[in-house]
Amino acid sequence: MEVIALSPKLKSSIINIFSLGPIGFFLMMNFIGTYYSYFLTDILKISAATVGTLVLASRVIDTFTVPVAGGMVEKIHFPWGRYSGWLWLAPPISTLFVTLMFTNPNFGHTATIIFLGAIYILAHMSINLTEAAHYALMPVIAYSDEDRVLLSARRAQAMSAGSLIFGFVAVPMIAALGGNDEGRGLFLTVLIFSLLQLAGYWMAAKVSMPFDTKDTGLTGKQAGLLEMAGQIFKNKPLAILIVAEVCRWSASLIVMNLSVYYFKYVAIKPVYFTAFLTSRSVATMAGTAVGQYFARRTSKVATWNIGTGINLLLLVIAWFFYSNPPLFIVLHAIAAVGHSIVMTLSAAFLADVAEYTEWKTKANARGIVMSLGSLPVKISMALAGAVAGYSLSLVGYVPDTETTHELAAAMGALSTLLPAVFAVLALVLIRFYPLTEHKVRIIRKRKERSMRNQT
Repeated sequence: MEVIALSPKLKSSIINIFSLGPIGFFLMMNFIGTYYSYFLTDILKISAATVGTLVLASRVIDTFTVPVAGGMVEKIHFPWGRYSGWLWLAPPISTLFVTLMFTNPNFGHTATIIFLGAIYILAHMSINLTEAAHYALMPVIAYSDEDRVLLSARRAQAMSAGSLIFGFVAVPMIAALGGNDEGRGLFLTVLIFSLLQLAGYWMAAKVSMPFDTKDTGLTGKQAGLLEMAGQIFKNKPLAILIVAEVCRWSASLIVMNLSVYYFKYVAIKPVYFTAFLTSRSVATMAGTAVGQYFARRTSKVATWNIGTGINLLLLVIAWFFYSNPPLFIVLHAIAAVGHSIVMTLSAAFLADVAEYTEWKTKANARGIVMSLGSLPVKISMALAGAVAGYSLSLVGYVPDTETTHELAAAMGALSTLLPAVFAVLALVLIRFYPLTEHKVRIIRKRKERSMRNQT
């Protein structure tokens, strides 16, 4: 196989296929996030308490498998590609297990719960392997800062496009494919999304193979799993980035967790909630395009500050207008633009941290570092759910209660000021991130010099 030398500029076709191919993956993940609990409660008739315990336990285990997946991607190599090999192998496994998540094994209550829990974990382990490989390939195929930011921006746009497409097609697909059997509609829809995920990642694998060989990225010794996992705690840039990303994602996810209560008790009209969800999806797509513009013209940290600052400012302004639903929706949409501006940077930040880590440790750590891109989202999902629950309890929320001025004010504050606190933390934390573009260029040159000396 011909190996393409590192070049300062990637072809647009390679960037687009590699980054936009996984739209199917985001369709699949939106489907799981939206319908899995519903499938368990309304199709399989499992109690809500049992479902809550099952999903929480599985999600905790899933979070811990993220660094494990990164370690596997880093240590287990394939002749046809150090990282791209995983993009050929893991997505078919994901397709199998994700589809099995939406089946009724009918093993009896306890055995069914155990089966579904195991399938959930296996599905997400294979998903984590796929994401780890896809992230790890970014610094392999993109050498320049501009291309890395562009890859990261395109991935964020794929995420936004997946969410927007999902909102338009999921409900009619379930109805059309299921007819009078909703369970069959859910199964067939997730099967189609899973196959699209498979096709998209195989496209990404195909275009990345010329850049990726068995020896790609080897900088020295092979670090052990414990050593690589320890990077989360010992690596200052990585630790700061992960915590800052958790705060940034929490600011967005808390809004989503609490918005359903705002629109039930304050806005009340269902059409407002539909408008809210649609406007945020459109705003997220717009924000990724704006973020790409800023990142090309200034530094990644400056772009982070711009996007998070917009998010913070609009959240605070929205608090003052919580009693005006249409304006509240518009302000939240603009806040979502700010959040998605920063979404364009995540993979680019991690690529810089991977360069730093390999230079600092003289060990191959690209797989483990890049795999951690999904960790902040997983932590934030759990954190946002807990914060939303505790905050509702703190204001004395009672389900299906009559709307009062006090309740409306509480919902308005919780859905604006609470996420704003996390936006402030994200702004503060990024000030301590030490890897400027200039420092990364120096590190890259030192790595190249070291590799030449070794050969």
